[in-house]
Amino acid sequence: MDLNWRGAQSFFISYDMFKDKYVFAQPTSFLDRSKFNRIVAKYQGDKYVKSFTCWNQLLAMMFGRLCYREGLRDLIVALQAHQEKWYHLGLGKSVTRSNLSKANENRDYHIFEDFAYYMVEQARTKPIKWRRRMPKNVLSDSEGILTVYKSSKDYPIKIRKVEYWDEEQNRQFVFLTNAFDLTALQVALLYKNRWQVELFFKWLKQHLKIKKFWGTSENAVRIQVYCAIISYCLVAVVQHDMQLERSIYEVLQILSISLTDKSHLVDLFSQSKFNNVKDQSGLDGLSLFDNFNF
Repeated sequence: MDLNWRGAQSFFISYDMFKDKYVFAQPTSFLDRSKFNRIVAKYQGDKYVKSFTCWNQLLAMMFGRLCYREGLRDLIVALQAHQEKWYHLGLGKSVTRSNLSKANENRDYHIFEDFAYYMVEQARTKPIKWRRRMPKNVLSDSEGILTVYKSSKDYPIKIRKVEYWDEEQNRQFVFLTNAFDLTALQVALLYKNRWQVELFFKWLKQHLKIKKFWGTSENAVRIQVYCAIISYCLVAVVQHDMQLERSIYEVLQILSISLTDKSHLVDLFSQSKFNNVKDQSGLDGLSLFDNFNF
């Protein structure tokens, strides 16, 4: 069942609905758990799982992102200080560095990728628009082996060279890659858009404090990034439906120090002591919901 924004607004404003609930449990109640469960079932994410489910994993990662933990060890230390609250926070009975690390390494990242795209679509309230393909300005596409002594010694396998003419900058680019499964145009576009990717991650680091990755594998890194995107989308929904006179950055800052409090969200964001929270990132104009040219 998709999010119903009108119903959600009254849902948030209802004091009885969130009476005596921890701050973290209030916005996470807004997540479409049935949708998430269907995605988990699709990828058999909870097969043979006895306690620490994909849902518990998602909420644990979101908790770490929203309170700006620096790593898994840091997150577990913070959670252990509130162990008696785990059940009410939706984290399950046992959250350890070991089971969270193993889950991030081994569970299919597509579970979190699919849910992240779903959350982006819900927050944007319209399908993602993709950029039209640009004219084919590929000048050459060749294969070979590096002949410079040190380079050929360190990288003796075949490499690919793509030459591309960029009409916008009126200049030629030469790209070296080992990606043989992409077309020459795809290679050129990937490199050409690298600055868009870097800008996006700069924004992500500023707003969700991803200063380092919590795992070494591609799977773990992807799960961390997708959980961060889910967290941001959820905060965007809260800001929108509560009609808060605060930026998403301000909402994130306030939540980060209040997750284990028992304040109603309406009261939390109306408190005067938070009036001086300002966005210092310098990236106000950039949004996750912009049409990045990936």
